[in-house]
Amino acid sequence: MTYPTFTITTERLRLTALAAGGPRILALQLDNGPNLLAETPAARWQTPWGEFALLGGHRLWHAPEAFPRSYWPDLEGPAAEPVEGGIILRSAVDPSGIAKTITITLDPVQPRVYLRHALTNQGLWPVELAPWAITQLAPGGLAVLPLRDDRPPANPLAPDRQLALWPYTPIPDPRLQFAAEHILIDTALSGPPAKIGAHSPAGWLAYLHQGVAFIKRVAYDPAHPYPDRNCNLEIYYDHGCTELETLAPLAQLAPSATVTHDELWLLEPWPLQIDRENLFKVLAKMVAELV
Repeated sequence: MTYPTFTITTERLRLTALAAGGPRILALQLDNGPNLLAETPAARWQTPWGEFALLGGHRLWHAPEAFPRSYWPDLEGPAAEPVEGGIILRSAVDPSGIAKTITITLDPVQPRVYLRHALTNQGLWPVELAPWAITQLAPGGLAVLPLRDDRPPANPLAPDRQLALWPYTPIPDPRLQFAAEHILIDTALSGPPAKIGAHSPAGWLAYLHQGVAFIKRVAYDPAHPYPDRNCNLEIYYDHGCTELETLAPLAQLAPSATVTHDELWLLEPWPLQIDRENLFKVLAKMVAELV
């Protein structure tokens, strides 16, 4: 089944989203290249409200995850609204009273995408939640999860790295390669579904595939707790896609209130022959130079 779409472009980027509902970004191309986002037409689940279709691409949920609430069918909703340099995508109100919005703006010159994710409580009582931005990328690439930033630890006797593992994640997992500052996940290797998260002040994730480095950067808030055992960065991977996921802190969202979560995406050509010994330093430098 196909769905109506809306496309926005610059000289270097082409982004395609659902024309209504979602909100969902379905395709992202750099320099007329392949779609960097995963396409998952077979991923569908039955819920009390009907069939949920994943489709792939980028979506906005609110954490913590729960079935069936997280899988509410969302492909019907308000029409996308074109704005200068971008588009606004809106959902209908979900069963918990939350309406989702993604405002997308393309940089007119550089291959960057600015996204503001917003959750608004249209219900009658407060809801504890966190914005959760999920980008499904085509499988077979190398994912990068930073574990800390480049600042020295405030207390060398206290722990400075934290991981969370989902119940279905196999350990050991040959797809995981641990280093002092980061974890590499080689999704080209076969294996069952897995997910790993971190509480990381670095505030970014990266994916290297199809000759492109895809980086998403978010703000880090050390003063407030995050979902999923305090994770702000998460990566899910299986044979069909790799998900780069960022989360905002948990919030008590009062009726009529809105909470936002901003991401900056950077896309750059990346050599196919990847030097794993130096790639993290190169990526960290690219992130540091983002303004």
